[in-house]
Amino acid sequence: MKAQDNSTTSNAADMQTLRFEQAPPLDIPAAFFLTAPLAVVAAGMLLLATGTSALQSHWLPVTLGLTHLASLGFLAMVMLGALYQMAPVVASAPVPRVRIAHLVHGLLSLAVLRLVLGLTGLWPGMVYPSFSLAGVALGIFVLTVGFAMLNSPTRNMTVASMRLALLSLLFAVVLGILMARGFAGGVIAPARGLWIQVHLTLAMLGWVGGMISGVSWRVVPMFYLAPPVPLIWQRIVWTVIAFAVTGSLLVLWLAQIGIDTRPWALREVASITALPAVAGLCLLHPYLILRSLKHRRRRRLDGSALFWFAGLGMAPLAALTALGAIGLRDPHWVILSGWLAIWGWAGLVIHGMLSRIVPFLVWFHRYAPLAGTRPIASMRTLLPGRVVKIGLVLHMGSLLAGTLAIATQYHWLASLTGIALLATGLHMLGWMGYVFSRHPDGTRRRLPQSPFHA
Repeated sequence: MKAQDNSTTSNAADMQTLRFEQAPPLDIPAAFFLTAPLAVVAAGMLLLATGTSALQSHWLPVTLGLTHLASLGFLAMVMLGALYQMAPVVASAPVPRVRIAHLVHGLLSLAVLRLVLGLTGLWPGMVYPSFSLAGVALGIFVLTVGFAMLNSPTRNMTVASMRLALLSLLFAVVLGILMARGFAGGVIAPARGLWIQVHLTLAMLGWVGGMISGVSWRVVPMFYLAPPVPLIWQRIVWTVIAFAVTGSLLVLWLAQIGIDTRPWALREVASITALPAVAGLCLLHPYLILRSLKHRRRRRLDGSALFWFAGLGMAPLAALTALGAIGLRDPHWVILSGWLAIWGWAGLVIHGMLSRIVPFLVWFHRYAPLAGTRPIASMRTLLPGRVVKIGLVLHMGSLLAGTLAIATQYHWLASLTGIALLATGLHMLGWMGYVFSRHPDGTRRRLPQSPFHA
């Protein structure tokens, strides 16, 4: 009983530290969130068009297109929108010139579109310029949001994790642009395998892992009335991620100054430096969050909580396949580990968080000001639970089909995966469009549109 009281007190204190009055206009996160499902739709169409040819080797341009549709078009698009919202509210750090977010959204959307067209051969010569354009968009984002986060008066592990994630994103973008020079006839970086290893560590463990872990420390107790994870464990997860980021960058620096002329040896060292972060994000963090959810006061198992259970449950499988990819050097294992990490672990968690964050934002911006003056709808009525569960079934179905397609290389399974991704993206786009159009007077209106709104 005492533990429950402590949990209640902590949740109440967390809510009091949130600065909702500093939240950006609704159309800023909405632009990013509504664009993300389009990348899932595009990924489904790409798989339908290419079949298993996109699932054979991670070196193929079409596979790179599929990967960056997921990483930049879906994951990054959602996380950028979330950071524009969370920086002022959670970190008490308003983003300067926040309307520049529309420029970031437009440039990144255009960059992803041109990148996929270039990698698939539909728009030759667009690969390197598209990576550079994405670098400009993400550079503006890191500059503005990073400035706000550096000046944040809030000191907790969520803010620390966001800072680490932004730093990781910055380095991952720089490495990605440098590696993309090969598509423009430039010099391909020596020890390319090492560069890719470091790029993946920064992108998946530092950027994505830092954001997922940092946000979970705050949103799981807030949305599910769950006890917070003890601070010592939060610090351990942050430390192993920071170790992986700094260690991989140090190894890359050693390779560049010629400390070791055997690139394969340094690549192994870079893989070893990432292992603590893999264990922290794929084993320790899921255990901590699942234990917290198990002791939540709101016992009803809604759809968004099921997404958390599914996503965190995929994390150990992603880690095992990553170890298999390192040990076996089989391209199919590499693709499978990326599939389970991006669309399984990270994709499920982010999809589930959208089903919570989007109704909350709409309710906060449009319904909360009317509280006490008239009857208003609850967040639960904005997005019925059955709709969220349908999204989970579609997402899990596409994940299973894709796993089988990678393992068997059957063309019909790749096509089935494409259809499932198409359905998942359209379903996500449909319910988000519906929720964002809801108003207290019962009408459905379009959001104010930016010039770059997709």
